Amino acid sequence: MKNEIFMAISNPVRLKLIRCLSEKPKKVNDLINICGMSQSAVSQHLAKLKKAGILETHKEGKFVFYKLLYPEAAEIAVRVENLSKEMEK
Repeated sequence: MKNEIFMAISNPVRLKLIRCLSEKPKKVNDLINICGMSQSAVSQHLAKLKKAGILETHKEGKFVFYKLLYPEAAEIAVRVENLSKEMEK
């Protein structure tokens, strides 16, 4: 499980998705609009985050909502992104 977590947060797109989900659960279409990515790409990244145990889903009618299980994941995402920017200088 630890390897899956590290692999999940090692991708910039997944870090962005984690940050986007830190405020409240969102549908795939919401995340597509925020990230400017295709539905298949967003879905693939969400599946990896879910497999790692970072996200959970719940259904409301025909919509599936993705929810961040651990607020700490958003904090880690921000720190990793900041570190990456700092190292690029």
